[in-house]
Amino acid sequence: MFSRALKRWEITASTGSHFDVLDGLRGMAILLVVVYHTLYTNPDSGPMSRLAGYVITAGWMGVPIFFVLSGFLISYPFFKGRKSNPAFWYQRGYALRRVGKILPPFYLSIIIFILFYWWQFHDADYLTSAWKWATGLANFVEIPVPFNLSYWSLIVESHFYILLPLLFWLVRGRPVRESAGILFLILFAVPLVARQLLWPEGVMMAPAYPDPLAKHLALVLARFPCQLDYFAWGVAFSGVFVMLDGAREQVRVLSLFGYLGVALLLVTLILWGLWARQFDIRACPTRWSVELSHLLPALAAFLLLFFVFDPQSLGSRFFALAPLRFTGIVSYEWFLFHGPLVSWFHDHFGPTHGSLMAYGWRTVAPLVVTFGFSVLVYRFFSLPILNAIRDRLKQA
Repeated sequence: MFSRALKRWEITASTGSHFDVLDGLRGMAILLVVVYHTLYTNPDSGPMSRLAGYVITAGWMGVPIFFVLSGFLISYPFFKGRKSNPAFWYQRGYALRRVGKILPPFYLSIIIFILFYWWQFHDADYLTSAWKWATGLANFVEIPVPFNLSYWSLIVESHFYILLPLLFWLVRGRPVRESAGILFLILFAVPLVARQLLWPEGVMMAPAYPDPLAKHLALVLARFPCQLDYFAWGVAFSGVFVMLDGAREQVRVLSLFGYLGVALLLVTLILWGLWARQFDIRACPTRWSVELSHLLPALAAFLLLFFVFDPQSLGSRFFALAPLRFTGIVSYEWFLFHGPLVSWFHDHFGPTHGSLMAYGWRTVAPLVVTFGFSVLVYRFFSLPILNAIRDRLKQA
């Protein structure tokens, strides 16, 4: 019954296809992110607590998973169009769909958090940070005070949305295989080279905040085009998926690669947490840790995408579970709205001193509140906008 009810919450893709397993992967990704921002453990409480702490420390990997999923889903209709017409390079309604999905909840969150911060601090610096995020300037200049830890990734997504049609125009006239190969090489190699050029010469380990070099590195490594290699993996998978469009029944076995993705993700989460504890790469990233942070979660997410080849496989059915799918459907709104309230709870309720009730209030309570609010925003704000855009495009 819950699964059938979810259909009313879905938005029909421009291709007419919907992948339930990808909703679940989004749900997993947002859970990793909110756990990373919210939960914590005592590493001296035993091996299980230490293991959980490793996974929590690596929860930021939910963001690369989002990027890989976007690479696949956003490029998929382009490759479908390219398969039927080698000159195809732009999908009708593409810009309107992207703007309608990203900007209304984004600007709503800015308005809400301006009011929240003004109530808290009466500090005009928050207004400055807000307009810099609203205009995209925060991607190029430092902001006076932190506003929302999640916003940087929206700028990265926007870079990909703008660049993708231009790349398809660049390779117009080429078949799907060639187009996918060229796009993967561009999206993978250019960010890799950019990161090497932007990394300070002679510096192997970045200093910790609030050192000016740490702030500089955090800013430049989030700029265009340094994060676009995550999307390359999703674009590559999209090309493969479209090329095998006529042989889906014969290639269901490819879904086995999804289990490799699960294993790689688990190993990567644990290893990253271990490395963060041993080498302090969370506070002081190194060149090798930055590159591994791009390669390992992206490769794991790429392999997880193979579950779409067999919706009846055990892995696909797990990620298509209704609660996980529902979490994925509202994941963008939860991503936008959880951070500032989580920080407020952490700042105002202090240490828990071993009290399970105090720990739950300090961590679980803000997640429950922001999840409920995000569901309301999606249902009564985002979804009507998306449905209106869909109906307008149908009529056109």
